Amino acid sequence: MPHYTLYYFNGRGRAEICRMMFAVAGIAYDDRRLEFDDWEAYKNGFPGWCVPALEMEDGYMMPETMAICRYLAREYDFYGGAHLEMMRCDYISDCLYEIMDDYMRYFHWQNGRFRNNTAGSEIMAKDIECSDMRYPAYDMMWCDMMFYCCLETPFMDDPALFDNFPMLRALWSRVGHHPRIFNYLTRRPYCDW
Repeated sequence: MPHYTLYYFNGRGRAEICRMMFAVAGIAYDDRRLEFDDWEAYKNGFPGWCVPALEMEDGYMMPETMAICRYLAREYDFYGGAHLEMMRCDYISDCLYEIMDDYMRYFHWQNGRFRNNTAGSEIMAKDIECSDMRYPAYDMMWCDMMFYCCLETPFMDDPALFDNFPMLRALWSRVGHHPRIFNYLTRRPYCDW
């Protein structure tokens, strides 16, 4: 079994989906959390000077959240079996990542830009509401976990977020009550983001 080390800041942010996927897969890994103040000393050791980054046994360092997630989804069977299911899972996850990216830019107010993605969020929410997100052959898809991770902070800020979307609230509950995810959520370090 490969040994992994995940590098990210001391927060949920862009790495939480990776941590959740490791938890559901039952895979042990080193969770290296960096402090913002230490970033300048470490950044040259990471591809593209960015985190999250996943280090493999052979020292290979894989950057970028979505690349890491797709790798883990293939390795630990968090995709559907058919190409169309995989594409839908990628589409949903990519849309959620864009929402999270906008929210994080707003939250940290870096880059001086906040693109309001509300219309896209509502379209995607309706698409998820109309689709069958309960892939019966699979316990948990990576897009399910991505949904939870990307909307966790906005949901904490506004508990009425899913009031008009009962299927999304049900999905949120199903993911949060998955035994391995529930166990992970109850023991992870607390952070605002």
